[in-house]
Amino acid sequence: MRPQDILRLLGSGPLLRSQSPDVEVRSLLTFGDSYTTTGFNVTSTQPSLDNPMGNPPLGQGTASDWINWVGYLTTIYNETPVLSYNLAVWDATIDNTIARGVPEDFVAQVSTAFEPHYCHPSHEGSSSALFMVWFGINDALHLYLDHNSSAKISLVLQTYFDQLYKLHACGARSFILINVPPTHRTPKLLSESAWERRLCEASIRDFNFQLHAAALRWAQEYSDSSLAIYDAWEFTTYILDHPEEYGFVDSSCIGERCVWWDDFHPRSAFHEFLAEDIATFLKTDFSED
Repeated sequence: MRPQDILRLLGSGPLLRSQSPDVEVRSLLTFGDSYTTTGFNVTSTQPSLDNPMGNPPLGQGTASDWINWVGYLTTIYNETPVLSYNLAVWDATIDNTIARGVPEDFVAQVSTAFEPHYCHPSHEGSSSALFMVWFGINDALHLYLDHNSSAKISLVLQTYFDQLYKLHACGARSFILINVPPTHRTPKLLSESAWERRLCEASIRDFNFQLHAAALRWAQEYSDSSLAIYDAWEFTTYILDHPEEYGFVDSSCIGERCVWWDDFHPRSAFHEFLAEDIATFLKTDFSED
């Protein structure tokens, strides 16, 4: 299911924006794992027009050598000022009672970080923000050797959409979900057997298929919202198949001029290409008429 297929059911709907007396400002709330985190602390410095990332400084707190896609999307690839509230945490899963991970799973990111600090159901704030969710990378990684992998993916996705319901109850109306990229092609998995890589790929494909199906059902039920899926699988696959087009040495090396910062996480250069592509996606597939 392509993002535009989901949007067709809803009508594309605008990217809702909050208003400032002098300038139009968008709020970006992100949830996820190490591919998304910037180390944001909800009790520390909050985002402002002068400091859109809030805390820590731009380029710090990421699982990369510098700025990640959230930082680039917030500070460069936007048409109006963006304030970033990034609740993602390194090594997070959707539900760590099903797929092991840190305590700050998606459930906790919503219940202990978002709801106490940013949930204003009777206020315009949440409805005027874009909510972006990127989970499943660690879930697929932790579950692909489990003989009950597909059933457990179904369970974690139930938890996933329970969290979207909670965000919706807090006024969220604009959602972008990001699917799982081909992490079976990371150096970490390339060091494993071909059999394990095939199992990991199958788990990722299963997660993405179930995510798209669940998103379609959710979008049909919550017709007051706009929801789309950004295809990180397709984008990353293209880069890994054509690394030279993007200035990378190859698709498997680690270090400078490589896709990979370590054996599992991309370098900042990859994140910039990703942010640029997401910005194009938002403009063409999820923008106001």
